[in-house]
Amino acid sequence: MNNINHQLAIAAMPAGQCSAQVTHCFDDGSLMVESEGRGWHCRRAVSCVIAPQAGDTVLIAGVDNQMWLLAVLERANPHCAELNVPGDLHISSRGALSLSSEALNVSASTGDCHISEMTYSGEKVSAWVTLSRVVGKRAESVWQTVTQISHNLFRTTRQTEQVRAGQLDMKAEDYMRMHAHNTVITSKAITKVDSEQIHMG
Repeated sequence: MNNINHQLAIAAMPAGQCSAQVTHCFDDGSLMVESEGRGWHCRRAVSCVIAPQAGDTVLIAGVDNQMWLLAVLERANPHCAELNVPGDLHISSRGALSLSSEALNVSASTGDCHISEMTYSGEKVSAWVTLSRVVGKRAESVWQTVTQISHNLFRTTRQTEQVRAGQLDMKAEDYMRMHAHNTVITSKAITKVDSEQIHMG
């Protein structure tokens, strides 16, 4: 743009603020808007965190020979809105922060969550992961029914492991081995050992 055209463009800039309609959104974040039959190339102000879309009615203003898009006044699609910032976004509240919606979708490459004390209640939880690690000092759980299926299960208890059950049924398809420095098997009524061969000693 030569100097004459640049001066004409500055002179034609609307005074103060006015409404416009977004006609095109560029990859660099700038936009084309139309106001009173004129097209303007605008930059989005930092305070305008809602990403404008084509067809939206917006508020624009000329500052220092630059057109700025200040706010989105009305969405072309009132059922959809996107909060968009070029860098990191930090939300801080001195009180409580509440989120309420019909559905919640979170997508990120990495995540870090630290909550001193957390209570969760819901009807169902499903998780599909490649690797899961849980490290803690104490774990307590109360279930009506627990079902666990795995190809290999390894468990190590360094001190004492206790099982209290109304009935205990253990079955191995191929091989079962029990070994200890001292082994005690007692029963109040009947102790039965049944096999084709029994080796003792």
